[in-house]
This record gives sequence, structure tokens and C-alpha cells, in this order.
Amino acid sequence: MSTAAANATTQAKFAAGSDEVALGPKLQSLLAPAGGRWDLISSGEGLERSFKFKTFAKTWDFMTAVSLQCKLKNHHPEWSNVYNVTFIRWTTHSPKGLSTKDVELAAICDSLARDFGEVIEDQQQQGGQSCAMRNLADTVASGAGADCCTPKSQVVQSGANDASS
Repeated sequence: MSTAAANATTQAKFAAGSDEVALGPKLQSLLAPAGGRWDLISSGEGLERSFKFKTFAKTWDFMTAVSLQCKLKNHHPEWSNVYNVTFIRWTTHSPKGLSTKDVELAAICDSLARDFGEVIEDQQQQGGQSCAMRNLADTVASGAGADCCTPKSQVVQSGANDASS
């Protein structure tokens, strides 16, 4: 079954605390059936797509612009890059599912891709390449551990900034 066909049967699974009523229409506009270029992942807990640019330099510029938005939103994608193609998956690990940040950042990626001159290919041309990039992202994400989205405890170093000692 193609990813687009899977989208027709996959239901979005939103993260706890997400406003599903507000997010639903925004998400739907990003998905292939509505003319968007994003696909829901099989679990419904994320969305993904590939971006192709004319050169590696344009691809890297796009990734840099996306990373700046990630920093502003305090959220990160699962992504992979090979030469002039970048695969991006947005999902939230804690709480698990699609969040407002995922949907907003997917829309931002679309806008940035237009700004950086994305090369648009039809879905069939992209199919095999997207599958390989998805597998690469899956492999890397599975080795990253589950702590990427959990709060980190602050480590206090005594004496390092203590003016009284």
C-alpha cells in the first residue's frame, strides 16, 4: 500500500493536551489528500515528507533555517539528509503523538522549502528515495534513546561560580 493510500485509512493520534479541534483542519491541509505533501506515519503519531533541492548547499541552507525554527519552538525533528534530499518527520515523544508544534513546524518547513527553491517531483518519482530516507531516519531515531523529550535535571557544580569561596 502506498503512503498516500495509507493516509486515507490512518487516523491522526494527537498528543495528550493537544487541541484536536483546532489542529485537525491545519493538519488536514498539510496532507496529500488535501493537496499537501505530508504523509501521516503508519501509527498516526507523526507526519513526514522529503524535500529535494538543486544542490547540497541549498539543502544545507534549508536545514539550517529549519534548525533555527526548532530552536525557537524548542522542538526537534527526526531527519536525515543525503546530498540534496532531506527527509523530515515531526512527532512528539512525550506526551506521545502529534502536537501543535509538529503541525506548525511542518507548515514552516513547507514555507522555507519554497523560499529555498525546492525541486518538486511527483510522488511516484520520490517513492523509492523517500523509503530509503525514512529507513535511515528510523535507524537513527531508534538509537537516539527515549530521553530526547524528557526534562533533564539541572546539574549544579559547586564552587564554579561561587564568588564567596
